[in-house]
Amino acid sequence: MNIYCLNTEVSSVSMETIIDDIYSKKYITIAGCNVNTVVRSYYDTSLNNIINSCDYRIPDGHPLTWPLNISLKKKNERLAGADIFDFFVENDTKLRHFFLGDTNEVLELIKKNVNKINPNFQISGVYSPPFSPIEEWDLENIAKLITDSQADMLWIGLGFPKQEIFMHKIKDFIPEVSMYGAGAIFQWTAGLSKRAPKYFQKLGLEWLWRLIGDPKRLWKRYLIDNTLFIFLFFRQYFKVTKFREPLKN
Repeated sequence: MNIYCLNTEVSSVSMETIIDDIYSKKYITIAGCNVNTVVRSYYDTSLNNIINSCDYRIPDGHPLTWPLNISLKKKNERLAGADIFDFFVENDTKLRHFFLGDTNEVLELIKKNVNKINPNFQISGVYSPPFSPIEEWDLENIAKLITDSQADMLWIGLGFPKQEIFMHKIKDFIPEVSMYGAGAIFQWTAGLSKRAPKYFQKLGLEWLWRLIGDPKRLWKRYLIDNTLFIFLFFRQYFKVTKFREPLKN
């Protein structure tokens, strides 16, 4: 059964399945979905198509589990991309990982901090892309850099929606690499900001932690997106089909 939150198809999938797929070299693409993702995608058909083209659209925000729980009549937990990333950093010694995004300084901090946690974690390469539109990037050369590194997993830290757009554009150039849009994970791993404490995460208040930490940048996003989401969610809920069909504009 397809389950839609607004018009984004949300995957009911476990972290174990995603990890197994990555280790099995199924070369998957993963989009982490939250309120901001589905609201922006609802009003942007092109972006929505990009998100829905990913192999998994994981519920990286607690509200994204609501349609799954209502439709499937079973408990679906939030699946945070940061938890998937942490699993590999703490345990992996087999795969080769490539980090793309942010600045060279941030990438060096990531390498240093990851190596402290797991000295056997294999970083095959890093790349800090230019601060310009993706349309101006040389995707073939970037793909060659990733391919030549023999990477198995590409972590993309460009922020939403740039990282999802890049993933969509690059995937045909590197069909044998799994990819995830890592968002704030780069900043957390570099030690430049802190992820919310576990009790914030369990209460579904990680957004509040981030808002407190960066109010000037995030207050409009959370005020507008959260308000729109509540309105659109209940509009979808009271339809006959509920979450089995995309919510039309």
